[in-house]
Amino acid sequence: MQVKVYVPKVIEIPSEYLPALAKRAADSLGDRAQEVSATRGHLVRQAVQDGLLREFDTLVNEDGTVDLVCDPGMEIPLELESKTLSVSELLEALQYKRTWADVKSSEAA
Repeated sequence: MQVKVYVPKVIEIPSEYLPALAKRAADSLGDRAQEVSATRGHLVRQAVQDGLLREFDTLVNEDGTVDLVCDPGMEIPLELESKTLSVSELLEALQYKRTWADVKSSEAA
């Protein structure tokens, strides 16, 4: 019998890498990046794919996907000022260090 086991582990991703990781995660989702809720998993899986977390190289499948879950039960969407962000909105907030109100007002324009 084979059973996949996920062991809790704390990792550190330097803040300066987050905008680039969010950009590549958004690019990989294409048009869906505007509707998919951003999670820590998007950033961590991208970091593994980019080789920033070498200890997880064994979790990269032959097709390049990463078999990794970051939050217990399911991945919890990231929020900014109590609002759930899409991957695109996370990217915009990280790139420009904007507040949620700034992100929403730019979308309305």
